[in-house]
Amino acid sequence: MHDDLIAGGESVWWDQDIQPGQDFLFEIRNAIRMAYAVVICFSKETAARKTSGMFPEARDAIAAFRNYPPGSIFLVPVRFSECEIPSLELDSTRTLDALQYIDLFSPIGRDRQVSKLIRALKAAPITPRARLRDVPFS
Repeated sequence: MHDDLIAGGESVWWDQDIQPGQDFLFEIRNAIRMAYAVVICFSKETAARKTSGMFPEARDAIAAFRNYPPGSIFLVPVRFSECEIPSLELDSTRTLDALQYIDLFSPIGRDRQVSKLIRALKAAPITPRARLRDVPFS
């Protein structure tokens, strides 16, 4: 997915970009704060874990999502295998599993699903192009 997003013209940050000696949690929170969208990935393996660092990170992304108006694209759930999306609370009436997700585990139709993901990211309210054009720097 990383390479597909780069090929589609998207900017991608992931935790493998964290350098030795950097504060892991600080870097993740900073990346979420600077993101125009966050893709949250799920699989059978993540669902089977008793504990995971992804849930605090997902909650940080959800906190950022709450700054956007209803209907905005910021969080995009992606499934890498047949699994449930957790019902993490987005606000008082919605949960993460209510958001439309994308399946990337079947080779049949995968290109179409990747294109759908890229279109969703480009529809985010503050893409890098929009930031340069619309957001004043201070």
